[in-house]
Amino acid sequence: MDENTCYGYELVHTWTHMPAKLQEKHQELLGSIPLFAELSEEQLSKVAGLAVVKNFSAREAVVSQGDPARSLFAIVRGKLKVASSGPDGRDVVLGIMSEGEVFGEVALLDGGLRSATCTAMEPCELLAIDRLEFMALLEQSPAIAVKLLQVLGARVRRLSQRSEDTALLDVPSRLARCLLDLAKRFGEKRRAPAPGIVITLKLSQQELGDMVGATRESVNKNLGDWTRQGLLELVSGRLIILDIDEFRRLARVVED
Repeated sequence: MDENTCYGYELVHTWTHMPAKLQEKHQELLGSIPLFAELSEEQLSKVAGLAVVKNFSAREAVVSQGDPARSLFAIVRGKLKVASSGPDGRDVVLGIMSEGEVFGEVALLDGGLRSATCTAMEPCELLAIDRLEFMALLEQSPAIAVKLLQVLGARVRRLSQRSEDTALLDVPSRLARCLLDLAKRFGEKRRAPAPGIVITLKLSQQELGDMVGATRESVNKNLGDWTRQGLLELVSGRLIILDIDEFRRLARVVED
């Protein structure tokens, strides 16, 4: 069984059959991704030539933990949740990914199994690059291999920071840090009726709890406390941070 069948992918079109404007769009997207940003036009064209475009519906699993790794993915459109299931069966949300990010590179390199499940949070369009073809490209283009190491290093650093936060910070501080990170990545400024930063990404309290290693009840209590204190607002399912400085204090963030 090939990967398209295994994961229920909807194959949209291959590079050779793609309209010229779409080819240009996706090559531009690949060029904006840190992993490929410093490649020459010729190198970038080689990467783009390996890409296959795939669409996923909301709540559909793109890859599942424990499955064989056969592709590297770049996100053209949409957001995905990355979660890992522990021995006790509880899911831990490792992060949220959006346009311009890549995933699936760890298992892709060692040929092992997927370490996490990536699920579409909304309709998504992805570029998939076959593992064997990508590995051959790495042998031909050391610059891509060097960038890949930098991307992996940054990811390891984020995971290490999360582990440190879990060990040293209490739930309110971890939750405040999580909301600050979401505001930085998915936030939009609101000027009326009161200034604030709208977190455009909708997450359930259970998902927030999974991200910070806390129960849904604990997340509910802290969000409720902050709302009553005038630090936070909930409108149409979206959280709005009203006092960013107080959230930095709650998160124990030290400004340089």
